[in-house]
Amino acid sequence: MQKTTLLLILGFFSLTNCKKSNTDANINLDTLVLNNDHEIDSLKMYGFNDSNLDKKIYEIKGENIFLRDGPGKKYNKLINQKATDIIGETQYMQVDYTCTISIEQEKNNWAKVRIVEPSHLSATHYGWIPLQNIIKDDSQIPSVNLSQLKYEIISTTENNISKNYNIYLDINNLSKDEISSFVKKFREKNCSVCTISIFDTKSIKNLIDIYPLSKSEYLRFADHFVAWSTFDVPKLVSFYPFQDSKYKEYGGKNFKEQKMK
Repeated sequence: MQKTTLLLILGFFSLTNCKKSNTDANINLDTLVLNNDHEIDSLKMYGFNDSNLDKKIYEIKGENIFLRDGPGKKYNKLINQKATDIIGETQYMQVDYTCTISIEQEKNNWAKVRIVEPSHLSATHYGWIPLQNIIKDDSQIPSVNLSQLKYEIISTTENNISKNYNIYLDINNLSKDEISSFVKKFREKNCSVCTISIFDTKSIKNLIDIYPLSKSEYLRFADHFVAWSTFDVPKLVSFYPFQDSKYKEYGGKNFKEQKMK
C-alpha cells in the first residue's frame, strides 16, 4: 500500500486532534491562543482547577468536535497554535472518539472538559464541548452484531509485528460509528494485535499489494478503500484514507467521507 501517504495523514491528525496521538509525540503547547489573539496560560484559563475535576473518565462519541471557550456555539473555538505554526493555516483544538476526557462542569447541555488520554494533551487541551458527545452509559455506544453483517476476509498477511486483514464489508446503511463498532468487534473475535483495512468491493483485491499504483488504479482504489485501523492505534479508524491531496491531484472528485452518516 501507499504507506507514506497513510503516515502523512496520521501525522497531520496528531497535530489537530486526538487521532494517532501517543505519549512520545512532541506536540505539547505552552499556551492556548483565542480568536482575539490574547495568549492565556492554559492551566489557568476559565477557572480550571485540578482539585475540582470529576475524576471519572469518559469516552467521546463522534469526531472533529471543537473545544470552545464557553458553553455554546457562539463562543470562540480554541486555536491549536503549535499545529497552526507548522501547517501555516489556522488549526483548532478538537476531540474525537479516540480521546478520553474528564468533566469539571456542566452548563446548558455543554460540558467543560479536559483531555485525559492522550496524556501529552492534558496540560493544554481544555474547553467546552456539547454534552451529547460524551458517552456516559453503554446505551450511547453504537453496536453491531457480526453475524448480521455481510463481510468477507479478502486476504491476510502477517509479519513479526502484526497480522493484516483486508476485508470486504457491505457498508450500505452503515454509519461511521457502526463501521467503527465492526472494527472493534472483529478485533475482539479474531485478533488482539492486527491492522484492518475495509473495502466496499472485492474487485480491488488485485490492487491491494501493488506499488506504485497508476493514476487510474489510485483513483479506483481510493474510492473503495472505506476504512483503515492500524494495530498500534486500534481506537483510530480513518475513513477513505486515500481520498487525499494525491487523489485530488489525479482528478478525483467523488469524496465520500462527508456523505457518510
